[in-house]
Amino acid sequence: MASFWGKNSAGSLVAAHRLVYSELFGSENLNGATGATGATGVTGVSGSTGSTGATGTTGATGATGATGATGLTGAIGASGSTGTTGTTGVTGPTGSTGPTGATGITGSTGLTGVTGATGTTGPTGDTGPSGGPEGPTGATGATGATGSTGATGATGATGTTGATGATGTVQPNPFDVYVLQGAVGGNGTQASPFGTIQQGVTAVSPTGTVHILGGTYPITANITINKAGITLKGYPSTIILLQAAVIPFTIIGSGVTVDGLTITSDNPYAVEFIQLGGTNHTVINNTIFGPPQAGPSSGWVVNRGLVTQIGNMTGLLVQNNIFYSLRQPAYFNPNTTGEVISNVVYNTRGFVNDQAVMVFSGNSWGSPVNAVDIALLVGTITGPPFDPISALSANNSTATIQDSR
Repeated sequence: MASFWGKNSAGSLVAAHRLVYSELFGSENLNGATGATGATGVTGVSGSTGSTGATGTTGATGATGATGATGLTGAIGASGSTGTTGTTGVTGPTGSTGPTGATGITGSTGLTGVTGATGTTGPTGDTGPSGGPEGPTGATGATGATGSTGATGATGATGTTGATGATGTVQPNPFDVYVLQGAVGGNGTQASPFGTIQQGVTAVSPTGTVHILGGTYPITANITINKAGITLKGYPSTIILLQAAVIPFTIIGSGVTVDGLTITSDNPYAVEFIQLGGTNHTVINNTIFGPPQAGPSSGWVVNRGLVTQIGNMTGLLVQNNIFYSLRQPAYFNPNTTGEVISNVVYNTRGFVNDQAVMVFSGNSWGSPVNAVDIALLVGTITGPPFDPISALSANNSTATIQDSR
């Protein structure tokens, strides 16, 4: 007896069927006809593949043959001598071009090689009978070899270089004017500056800069500045020294900047160092101070760093300056508007706000201390930017506020 598995019409395995001996070989005659072959059973799992044998060693690479020697390079013809170069002047506009040097002589042409011999002419074809067609033309003889090329002639000498044109001059720039105390005959360039600040202010164009180079500049007359957007730019050793009872700088118009000056006087004159009127001026990075005065500050000569014109100054910025040994660092007259930011003030009677609207922020106070730091006079508005007073003080290094409103 044997068992067989089969598949149904969907291809799935069906339950095993056991065949008895008579079903397998026939019941009547064991040697009868062979029955139909049953379906092939499922193929068993393939055995694992044996490991691959080790790869044999690679044979040694043969040695590379030696490189042949490089052929000799032909000699280079001699170069013509270079003409002497003219001295270079100060750079300015380009000078006119010098004449072109003469062209060197052309070298002689080498001899033409010999022409090869003409090949032999082929035999002439037979002449046809009179009146009949011509006979065929004989073959053309071979062309003779081309003769060798003659040697190239030597290169002619290089012509001399033309003379260098004259050097141009540097012209003044009206947007960058330079001043140096005591200079004589200058034109306002950095190489040849003017000798006074007034000359620089006169020459500069609107929005330009007057560079006041290091030195001590004695001032005995007022300098009025009324050019939109110009800057007076000082340097670490630039000192403006007032020597008369005049206002050194009167600034009007719009957008003027005073940056980086040290301003003082030889005596405590009863004037301000800078008077301001107009719109949007900036006083920044300056050091302004007066000479020492004896006794309490209430009796000092009334010298001040800045004073604004009554009813004629809006958008003023006073920032990063140092004020000391003055009656006041600044007196802001009625209707002035602007900001006072991050200045250092000591040994004065403090900022005076006379009916102006100024925003004070980040200012600090040194020693000797001021009589007061900020004074709010009668008529000054209440509310922002001054109230609450505690906030005004806190925003300015615990300033001492005199509130007379």
